[in-house]
Amino acid sequence: MNTKTVVAIAFSGSLVGCSVSLEYDKSIGEQNSQVVAAQMGLYQKHQLDSYVDNVGQKLVAHLDEPEFTFSFHIVDDTTPNAFALPGGYIYISRGLLALMNNEDELACVLAHEIIHVTERHSVQQMKRSILPSLSQVPGNIVGSVISEDLGALINAPIAISSGLFMASYSRGHETQSDELGVKLAVKAGYNPYSMGLILTRLNTAVEFTTQQETQKSYFDSHPYTPERVEHVNLWAAQFTNQYAPATDDRFVRRLNGLLIGNNPDKGVFVGDDFLHPLLGFSMQFPSEWQKVNLPNVVAAGNESQTGMIALTRVSADYNAEQMSQQFSSYMQQHFDYKVDISQYENEWGSDTYHAQIRDSKGGKPVYLDQYWLDVEDATYQLMSVTSADTVVLASESAFSFKPISQQQRDAIYQRELKVVTVQKGEDVAKLLERSNSPMRNRGVEILNGLESANDLSEGDALKVIVKAPYTSNQ
Repeated sequence: MNTKTVVAIAFSGSLVGCSVSLEYDKSIGEQNSQVVAAQMGLYQKHQLDSYVDNVGQKLVAHLDEPEFTFSFHIVDDTTPNAFALPGGYIYISRGLLALMNNEDELACVLAHEIIHVTERHSVQQMKRSILPSLSQVPGNIVGSVISEDLGALINAPIAISSGLFMASYSRGHETQSDELGVKLAVKAGYNPYSMGLILTRLNTAVEFTTQQETQKSYFDSHPYTPERVEHVNLWAAQFTNQYAPATDDRFVRRLNGLLIGNNPDKGVFVGDDFLHPLLGFSMQFPSEWQKVNLPNVVAAGNESQTGMIALTRVSADYNAEQMSQQFSSYMQQHFDYKVDISQYENEWGSDTYHAQIRDSKGGKPVYLDQYWLDVEDATYQLMSVTSADTVVLASESAFSFKPISQQQRDAIYQRELKVVTVQKGEDVAKLLERSNSPMRNRGVEILNGLESANDLSEGDALKVIVKAPYTSNQ
């Protein structure tokens, strides 16, 4: 669950052509950059964000009369991806950054995204976002309250991906961005063949990870085909000897410590326990319920859909007691329904305020339970919708909310990229053992762009993935 405020902005309408002014690009780009920062988060550890921006600005310097002010950011997303917002906002995920092995590959991807902006491809491709709707819940009052309260939460675009910002690019747009992007990279001194290399490695990595055909990744909006790589390489051939030699291993060494996989700063499930080390709380969810951790809510529900519980952080303008009283007043005014607020003292020093509505108008009784509590300067709200056989489970879960213990903190681990220098006579098996890495040969080959994992030389900088104790990634 992200700690930032969720901004729900979606493009509206379908724009054909680019008859709108450049100010539209700037405005819609700025608005949606707030969505990215709030819901995906920006990764700023190890000064990698400054480095990526510097590479991007080097490319921008070779544009002919740029019409936008460009900025380049790393998004806190494990999915290998890169995308651009109108107006000059360029993003690359830490998941894609981990697959890169030199600055040339980074520059080619950034140049490709720059062209999407300068040619205004996103504006031409915009479609209205279609968000999921909340399932209907039996009952009268319960259903109405959910539609106004939890419905507003669930129906927000809480799972951000580049699909919210643009439809898939057309073949013509992709070809244009490939060609002009490669040309721009060459003008800035980069190897044009690096675009084909990173596209191929990315496709291989996604298929290896999913063990099936390419799924959600960069290729959702930038379709991958062998013919595309062939075209990129043929296009690059005209620039032979017009670019600088490949950069040395300083790029790879910059990636040392890069977070791989989920970011525990956003909360993590350890078994049935949801632990949030930054916000300092833990909560146990019912066993065997499906659990999900999204930017503005962490929730769980059973397979038969007779029980659901969701936790979210609410407005800082009111404390838990005030929130409970507002809910009681709302029910009285809108439904002429008197809600009793119960107050419970928690053993760890805070009070929980609880309200329950039992609604039998739909046949079988449906229970809506609301809980509010304060932890330090934050106020949290729990909402459960249950039937008679799940109401106790949800209640036990709600009252399990408490400050995180040191033992729970110690149970949190994260995966990191570790850059290891190959020693004399060392093969990949010995290197992985020395690094305490669980990787296998094929993973090492893909991550480092090697034909063979044993194609190593003394002094090589090799990327491996290791398990490390949790430290804040802010």
